[in-house]
Amino acid sequence: MDYAVDTINAMDGAPEHSPAQKDEVITRLSRLKTLLSELEQSYLDNTPGDMSSPVDPEYIAAAGHS
Repeated sequence: MDYAVDTINAMDGAPEHSPAQKDEVITRLSRLKTLLSELEQSYLDNTPGDMSSPVDPEYIAAAGHS
């Protein structure tokens, strides 16, 4: 998150940026895209694909365990 905030702060004053400042922001944005892509993949790799309830809720209600 700190890197994202630093990148946003680096964008401040964009109309007056020198070519070097513009290159720095573009580099930071590219790196941020990579980091977000890696974060997304990590999230997808570590979340269950099947979100269905392991036990039918009607069964629980019928068994008196609701």
